[in-house]
Amino acid sequence: MNAYTYIIEGEYISKRFDSTIALNNFNIHVPEGSIYGLIGLNGAGKSTLMKILVGLETMDRGSLRIFDHTGVTSEGLDSTGSIIEYPYFYEHLTGLENLQLHASYMGFHDKKRAAEVLEQVDLTAAAGRKVLTYSLGMRQRLAIARAILAYPKLLILDEPTNALDPEGIKNMRTLMKDINRDYGTTILISSHILSEMEHLADWIGIIDQHKMVQEKTMVEIKNNNRSHLTICIDDVRKSCIILERLGIKDFAVQENNRIHIYQNTDSSMIAKELINGGVSLYELSQANKTLEDYFFAVLQNGGRQ
Repeated sequence: MNAYTYIIEGEYISKRFDSTIALNNFNIHVPEGSIYGLIGLNGAGKSTLMKILVGLETMDRGSLRIFDHTGVTSEGLDSTGSIIEYPYFYEHLTGLENLQLHASYMGFHDKKRAAEVLEQVDLTAAAGRKVLTYSLGMRQRLAIARAILAYPKLLILDEPTNALDPEGIKNMRTLMKDINRDYGTTILISSHILSEMEHLADWIGIIDQHKMVQEKTMVEIKNNNRSHLTICIDDVRKSCIILERLGIKDFAVQENNRIHIYQNTDSSMIAKELINGGVSLYELSQANKTLEDYFFAVLQNGGRQ
């Protein structure tokens, strides 16, 4: 991992709330320019980590560097947009007025920008309405507009798709990718919707028992978690010869007389050729692996996969 430049680098971060452990010797490395998905079960420590990163909580011990500064600094916060837990607004101001007030507070004076981000999150029609009339989903979209208002170099988003409908979630995925690509913004995002993380993130950090148990690129995860056809046979050697004769080269022998075939192929044709070749076929099944499958396999194997 040393080949990467990290925008966030934390080592051995620990945090307790009275007798409750929130983070325990927690390590994290977020490469600059990445979309880093943070996943873990409820209570694993995701929200606590994000609160520490934006200065809402302090760690008990450990080291943290953000933007090459030690700890959380005012310079770093000026370049960071965030949504942490439930977003709060001035209820009797309009959506547009809330963004204008936030821009003033940030010392950001691009007067056109508020209207731009409202359009990006599909709130233009509601810009002149008071926030107290907004639905939960609209508030979440307004929070995202506020987070991206000042072109942050780093976005920290804790469950940003909460309360969004499927179309809103899809639009948010597109928006995050556009922000990352067009502005080079690094995004640290947590979500319970692992199928969305699979399509959005290029790095994944898996938290278990208040520790980071694995950090990998999505490319690495997909390579280790490939969809495959499983066959269980009585004669592995003869089966391998038959597969190679059929032009199938991308397969791997497993334990218990099983072979995983990664190549796209006709399963019925394979079954026929094996049986005709004198092989007893006990099982033939297709496994379409997802990030969710990988996540639970990692937890079951104590962080290894």
